[in-house]
Amino acid sequence: MRPAWARRYTQLLSSTTPSRLVCLEYPTHKNPAERGPPFALPPKIYDAHLTRPGLVIPYDKDLHLLEDKLPSEKPEGALEKIAHWQPENTHPIGKGTDWVSVWKHAE
Repeated sequence: MRPAWARRYTQLLSSTTPSRLVCLEYPTHKNPAERGPPFALPPKIYDAHLTRPGLVIPYDKDLHLLEDKLPSEKPEGALEKIAHWQPENTHPIGKGTDWVSVWKHAE
């Protein structure tokens, strides 16, 4: 469902007025093969899907992202990351592994 999720979020952001998507990225430490929810979502998963909304992104049998096989095309509505940091305060389980990212429509 990640391609549809990314596509929908890009559609919800206004393309005519400045708007931003803020992602609270967690659990980034979890093994992708572990069942969810919550499902494992390291920052590279957000990057792959939000910069290629609606496209099928390749994963191996253990649900690890195949970065070398990512589509090179950037469809209309693609987002670009404009900020990425680790929050000072977070749940103890995510301390040191949770991230916050901010996205906007690519220019």
